This record gives sequence, structure tokens and C-alpha cells, in this order.
Amino acid sequence: MKILMATFWGLQNLGGIWTYIRQLSEWYAEHGIEVDVIGTDMQKETVYILKKGWLFEKKAVLPALHSSLSNGHVPALHADPYLAYLELNRYAYELGMAYLGTESYDLIHAQDPISAYSISRVMKRKVPLVTSYHGSLHLEGYLDELQINPDTRKEDYLRTPLGNYYKTMEQLGIAASDGFIVSSSWIQQLMQQFHAPAAAFSRIPYAVDLVQYDELAAKQTSYSAPPNKQVIAFTGRLEYIKGIHVLLEAASILKKYREDFVIWIAGEGSMGSLYKEQTQNKGLEGHVKFWGMVNNVPSFLKNVHIYVQPSLQDTQPFSVTEAQLAGIPVIVADTAGMPDMVVEGKTGYVVPPSDAAALARKLDYLLTHPNVRTRVGTAARTWARKYRSLERQAKDTLAVYEQYIKKNRIAERGQDEMTDVKIRRDERTESLSTSAAFSLPHLPIASDLLADLMSKLPPDYRLPDRKVIKDRE
Repeated sequence: MKILMATFWGLQNLGGIWTYIRQLSEWYAEHGIEVDVIGTDMQKETVYILKKGWLFEKKAVLPALHSSLSNGHVPALHADPYLAYLELNRYAYELGMAYLGTESYDLIHAQDPISAYSISRVMKRKVPLVTSYHGSLHLEGYLDELQINPDTRKEDYLRTPLGNYYKTMEQLGIAASDGFIVSSSWIQQLMQQFHAPAAAFSRIPYAVDLVQYDELAAKQTSYSAPPNKQVIAFTGRLEYIKGIHVLLEAASILKKYREDFVIWIAGEGSMGSLYKEQTQNKGLEGHVKFWGMVNNVPSFLKNVHIYVQPSLQDTQPFSVTEAQLAGIPVIVADTAGMPDMVVEGKTGYVVPPSDAAALARKLDYLLTHPNVRTRVGTAARTWARKYRSLERQAKDTLAVYEQYIKKNRIAERGQDEMTDVKIRRDERTESLSTSAAFSLPHLPIASDLLADLMSKLPPDYRLPDRKVIKDRE
């Protein structure tokens, strides 16, 4: 069996998604299953196969794409600068995928809607395509917009060129896929809004390599709690979507009636300096400690009493499972896939999203009741070790792969009775097409590269993609 795991995004910039890809691919490699991982190096502008050294330099085609698809040629593409950046890089990604090859695999597991749809456009031979959505492009885009314009309504954002682009890509990623592996009921419900059939879903929660976790946890910690302080922790990217500003606001409320706590924040991100400024403005310097990037999270958690995941949107953070495995009671926001991770009052707690007062009350309760912390933390550890092991996740995922590979082989033998699970992706996307586009020979790139790409791409491959970029009448 030969599997390809693919993403449009930069592999090492993916946070928890990179952990998901890395853990599964390494587990399969250890068990004799060949897995390639394709992603983008955003800094070097390459599409590459991890660990093989095979790469495609996007600079070989990006200048030609920019000149051939300029504002004068395709105004709709340039309705938003970031939309143009994403779409032109998607075309370069598609050409890179064709160059590196997708047809030698038994199955492709796409990790986002953009890679799923892009791969479907460059396939000449039908390879089963299973896709995981680890979040929502259009909802994350909306949350980014709220940072700039707090009064923006979601329906108005989705009418903007960029909001509509994200929504279209999610729709096309679903239409391009044969099946879906998701971690939570939330992401499944969101995808079904784009007409993904319920029968095509396999729900497999994220997991942690317990052997590796235990090895890291056994190492001595260098993070000591201050005297007479109980530690509240968060680990992850310092981005707006993670809701750290809500945790800092809750700390400001909590500080009004107790002093026996400190908040440890581990991680890096674009909002780091702003959160440090917020800490100073609220007079929380003695109650908040920013540790930067922490390499050994299990060891870091040893002296933690409560873990908080206040995200505005988060599918199923690995950090929550790591805290549960450490025997720490967790508090998560009631949004996205996080409520699936706890049983209220038994293995953790759920508070309303963006509600700093509610979070402060729950923290106050747990700080006051150490016996409750011990009971809930112990139950969380037992639950996580039973239901969140990498071995269980890998075997369940492998069973899904085998299911779609078997169906594809039956179809190749002319016995295409795929029942209700098969998604007829060509039929579902054809109606989205509009006006004509140019074929690849019109792209001014090196002749040898052009010839190679022409031999690997479907004969009907066109640029720009008129299922995405629609000229206005």
C-alpha cells in the first residue's frame, strides 16, 4: 500500500495539523506502509515531498502566471490582493503536484479543501481521494476580519471576494473528494452544509502517541511553580483564533478577589507582542508568564494545576489531550470540536466562548477545590489513555484507506456498484463552470518544463480556474 498525505499549506506552519500528519505517517512507516507527505515551503516557495528531496520550484511558473493572469486579463482574480495571492499560488501548487506526480499512489489523503480540489484537477488516473478538514477557512477568515472590523456580520463577510473564495474552496474540496475523515461532530456538520453526504464520513478523533508522551513526561521539568501559586496553563500558537485575550481578561477579573494563581502561556505567534502589551495594560505582570516555544510539553505540564483552551474556533487541540494525559482538569470553550473532548464535570468543563466572566468563575471554583481538580484530572487521564491513543487512531484511519482502495479496484474491474457512499465529483462540480480559460501551452514557461507538465496534466486543464474565478457580466 502506498499513501500520499498532502496539504496546500506549509508543513511546519500547521501546528496541530502537522502533528496529525507526522504521527500518522511515522506510525505507518514503522508498520511497513509506504507514506509520502507533500506540502509547501512558504519561505523557499517550493512544493516538495518530505524526506525524499523531490521538489518543484514555484518560481519556475509564478512569474508567467502573474503576467498571463494579470488584472488586465482577469480582473475578477484581483478583486482582493490576498485572494489573488492564494489563487496564483494554488495554480503553482497544482503544477507542482502534477510535476511530482499523484498517480502512483493507492490513495491520497488531502488535509485541506484547497489541496483536495487542486489534486482532483491534475489527476489523469482516478486515485481514491479522502479529505480531512481540520477547521473552516471561511470561519477563520471571518474571525480575522473581526479583529479589524469588530462590527462585521458573517453574512456580509461571506459576500466579500475573499469570504466567497474561502466558501467556494470548501465547497469544491468536498465535491472533489470520495470520502472524509473528520475528528469531531462539529466539522462534519459544517461540511454537510456544503452537501457532503453523511454516509461518506468516518469520524476518528485526534490522538497522541502514548509511548512518546510517557517518555517526554518522564523527563525532569525545568518549569517550577512560584511559591504559594497555583498554575493555570495554555499551550499553542499565539493567534487571535486561540482566544488568549479571553484568558487574559478572565485573569484580570480573577485578580480582583484572589492572588494565588499564575498563568503560564507557552508558544509563539503573530499576536505575542500584543498579548504581552495587554498583560501590562491590565497590571497582570505578576500573574502571567510567557515562556515562548516549549519543546517538551508533557514535562512543562508537570507543575500545572488547571489547563484552559479558550479558542474561538478549534477542532480538537492536541494540547487539550496532552493536559488530560497529565491528569489536569481542562476548561474548553463551547465552540467547534472542543466540547466533544470532555464530559462536563467528569473529565473537564465547558464555558461559553469569549465569555471571560464565565471562565473566571470556573477558574475560581477549581482553584478553591483541589479535591475536585484531582478527581476530574484523574478521570480525564483514564479517558484519554483509552480513547486518544495513536495506535487506535492509526488503525481506524487505515481501515478507511483500505475501504476506498478496495472500492476503487472493484470500479477499475468494471464492477462499479459503489452504492450510496460514492461521491460523483465530476457531476457535482460541472455546474460551477462558467466561461472559457486558456490551456497550458499559452503559459510562457521553459519549453522542457512545459512539455513535461503537458504530458502529466489532463488534456482539459485550464487557467484560470473558472469554477473559482468568475468574470462579472
